[in-house]
Amino acid sequence: MNQSSPGIALLCIALAIHATESAYPQAPNAGSADRPLPPEQSLASFRLEPGLAVELVAAEPIVVDPVALCFDEKGRMFVAENRGYPTGPGDGYAPAGTIALLEDANGDGRFEKRTTFASGLTFPNGVLPWKGGLFVTCAPDVLYLKDTDGDGRADERRVVFKGFATNQSTQLRVCYPTLGPDNWIYLSTGLSGGKVTSPIYTNHPPVDVERNDFRFRPDTDQFEAADGKGQFGMTFDDFGHRFTCMNRVHIQHVVLPSRYLKLNPNLAFSETMQNVPEAMINDLLKGENRAARIYPISANITTADSHAGTFTAACGVLIYRGTALPEEYRGQPFACDPTGNLVHWDKLIPAGATFAARRARNDIEFLASTDNWFRPVFLANGPDGALYICDMYRKTIEHPEYLPDEIRKKTDFDSGKGMGRIYRVAGAKRPGAGGRVVSGQLSVVGKNRNMDFGKADVEELCAMLSHPSGWQRDAAQRLLIERQDRSAVPILESIVAGRRTPILGSPAGRFHALRTIEGLGSVHDLTLECALSDPLPGVREAALQIVEPRLRGGPDASKWLERVAAMAPDPDPRVRFQCALSLGEAELSLDRQMTNRSLRFKEKAALIEALASLALQDARDRWARAALLTSAHRYGQDLLDALIREPLPSVGNLPEFFAELGRTLAVDLPGFGPGGMLETTQIGFDSRAGFLAGCADGLRNRAPVRGSFTPLELWLSGTSDGKYGELLRNLFEEAQSILARTSEPAGRRLRAIALLAHADAKQASAALLPLLESQQPSEVQTAAVRALVQPHHSGAAAELLASSRWRSFTPAVRSAVLSALLTRQEFLPDVLAAIEAELLSPSVLNNAQRNRFLNHKDPAFRKRAEAVFKSAQSGDRMKAFEENKSVLSLRANARNGSAVFKQHCASCHRLDREGIPVGPDLFGIRNQPKEAILLHVLVPDYEIVPGFAGYVVETKDGRILSGLILSETPTSITLRQAQGIEENILRGQIAGLAASNSSLMPAGLEKAMSRQDLADLIAYLKGE
Repeated sequence: MNQSSPGIALLCIALAIHATESAYPQAPNAGSADRPLPPEQSLASFRLEPGLAVELVAAEPIVVDPVALCFDEKGRMFVAENRGYPTGPGDGYAPAGTIALLEDANGDGRFEKRTTFASGLTFPNGVLPWKGGLFVTCAPDVLYLKDTDGDGRADERRVVFKGFATNQSTQLRVCYPTLGPDNWIYLSTGLSGGKVTSPIYTNHPPVDVERNDFRFRPDTDQFEAADGKGQFGMTFDDFGHRFTCMNRVHIQHVVLPSRYLKLNPNLAFSETMQNVPEAMINDLLKGENRAARIYPISANITTADSHAGTFTAACGVLIYRGTALPEEYRGQPFACDPTGNLVHWDKLIPAGATFAARRARNDIEFLASTDNWFRPVFLANGPDGALYICDMYRKTIEHPEYLPDEIRKKTDFDSGKGMGRIYRVAGAKRPGAGGRVVSGQLSVVGKNRNMDFGKADVEELCAMLSHPSGWQRDAAQRLLIERQDRSAVPILESIVAGRRTPILGSPAGRFHALRTIEGLGSVHDLTLECALSDPLPGVREAALQIVEPRLRGGPDASKWLERVAAMAPDPDPRVRFQCALSLGEAELSLDRQMTNRSLRFKEKAALIEALASLALQDARDRWARAALLTSAHRYGQDLLDALIREPLPSVGNLPEFFAELGRTLAVDLPGFGPGGMLETTQIGFDSRAGFLAGCADGLRNRAPVRGSFTPLELWLSGTSDGKYGELLRNLFEEAQSILARTSEPAGRRLRAIALLAHADAKQASAALLPLLESQQPSEVQTAAVRALVQPHHSGAAAELLASSRWRSFTPAVRSAVLSALLTRQEFLPDVLAAIEAELLSPSVLNNAQRNRFLNHKDPAFRKRAEAVFKSAQSGDRMKAFEENKSVLSLRANARNGSAVFKQHCASCHRLDREGIPVGPDLFGIRNQPKEAILLHVLVPDYEIVPGFAGYVVETKDGRILSGLILSETPTSITLRQAQGIEENILRGQIAGLAASNSSLMPAGLEKAMSRQDLADLIAYLKGE
């Protein structure tokens, strides 16, 4: 039965505001944050980019609590209404979530007709059209809903996938179903994970998405983990690059599929995503990080100074691909921050294999509101080319799970339930375009009416692939894939060949045509040849991905290898990046056991020449290095030899690449020979030192160190009649000379330190101990600490814990010393002795570190440890919280609190640009009451933010490391430790991996400071 609501008078009024040529005219005062504004008043509070207009297209009661929307091929809008957010309707009540079907019945551009498409859902948060129905994310399930009788209500409801986790808060769940240009549907797992199965394809094993997103091919049994892990947001650009976001990072690019990393199990590289506005800037992204700043104009407490103008709730990331906004917005990223009541936009800048984000405007936002209840959470491209915004419209957007009990009881989480708005942004009408400028009138009104692309024939759909609007292109490709009509293939092939691109159409149509042919399973060689030669880099990049199965075997594999290798000099860095990845898929004739020696030589020469060329062009980019090393796994020695033959300065400035190449070669290649690198005179110190240090790391992974000789010394001394050992000693002496000259570049000094870590203990101490003086830069001191703490250097702990030296160390260096010493079992007695001598406070160790002592195999040692840690036992933490509440009434000195922070917190937390972001940064902490701040300081386990659980890793070479798993791939993990030190660990070298049940933050910190210090720390954290 059709249950629809008539349009209300509110939606018959032209509720819109547009920006004039002056940037951000003064918006009206939004009034009190305690009361909601009617839609027309809230709309009037917006400040918008010049030349644009924003219009209300739906509001309560037509739409309620909108968190996601999509349009089907008829132009109808489907909206996920998360009415139960944040905690549900309560015990005894039916689930409140619904899917609403909204229609513009009279063509005025406003959606005045509502039908409840589906109800009784828990927390629906994503919708995607498919074959006349919808995929809906509603954890723990992904549902398929369809109206089969035409009444606008879903009478078919199937569970397609199940098992997505629901143990996190309702805002951290599977969401954002998005059809990618590669014809897979991608889901963000929302940081919650799960083990996913399908009740339809029961023979498929469960898919673990603990640290990944998810994807599936609709109507097939193909589903798997997808690289990247987003929170609430996912989008693709015109050429299939995928972007996600999380609350603190509003744009993340999924750069490197982990399937390529499997090709080289010795490559310790565990990242797949790039934070486009990086927190820790690399050379390629310098100057671009201002994109992470936001400029709210509302009076919300989240805009306090402590917020520092940064995202706290980034969501809804979208690459705008429409036509209704001016050209400068096309292809650019947008993101919401509901706590800041704004929508942000950036300029996306190519940066090697990935991107950088640059602020589009200084100090102003794309759209900002003074209405504190304006909560934008989702953005979409519309069929009319406009930008659509879902406004959940709530007084409070934070989830109660993240607030202390006493604060939670005082917070109003219900006001705004039953409300919600959807807006559309486009260019304002201009004179000369058939009308006059009318304040608030959009240039796209009515364009969804009576459209039904589902009735288009194959020829029409193929033509739509070249439409200027990305929504239209996506819809056409989806419909062609749904139909699986192979009569479209000849038409699509002519588009790829460039014979059918409309004059005013988008050249991206060739990309869509190629991907559609792939989805129809009919890519012919000639079409692929055309695509590999296409003038658009995005088409060439996609063609390289599609050609990979041809490289793995078949009668023409050698021809395709030669063709792909010939693309190494491509002018576009992302095409070269994909070329480096795709070359790793080649199965050379040698591997196929063919006997044609001439062909084997030709194939191998083509591969090595291409990899060397790519290295010389791109190996300064870490993503390119990883791509090269995945493909060079079986031929690393040949690549090394080819690079050594290159004339200086071609290879003279690639120390990071040579270090990683050396590491991967030395892990399991006993026949590998480093002689060329030691003997060459045309490669400088940096590259040679990096290479040898990398080799040493690789050798360490092969076997534990025993005795006073390093693996590097033993290896080289036993080759070539000892000549290489002599050359190594010469290089050590050169490193010492470099360290003695403070004028040397910082990078060169750090490489010298890394190399000397593998010298004998006497030489290392002589060179590295002077670097611990306070005059040396902090990064030099901490690098020297790590270099000294080696298994062959038995006296390192005594040297570092000498009373006079320890007392001169800064908190950062002390933290580095302690972290380094605790990685080695043999240094635990030295640390325990230092605690007994009161040189170290036992309170600086977290629970996992203390357990190393308390669970020691030596009973006498355990007894000593129990004695020193007894006074530091954390006890009842909530009791400690209650007992220390009185410090909040002390007269506090925030300046002293800053010093306390630097001493006790800065090694793992960042505030006011002070400290290192290992744990969650503290930019938003000043928005919390002082009682809540004290709670988190004294009860670290009260809330462990998703992604910040601690792990303990034992390696086969005897080290024990504790920290956060920053990223992981099938071949390695990256562990971030105190001081931001990151360790890449091959999975093959992990002897044990265990999650800690407690926070990495030590409990009982109040015992390491006075009550006044604690009060001062809270005052500093609060921003007093």
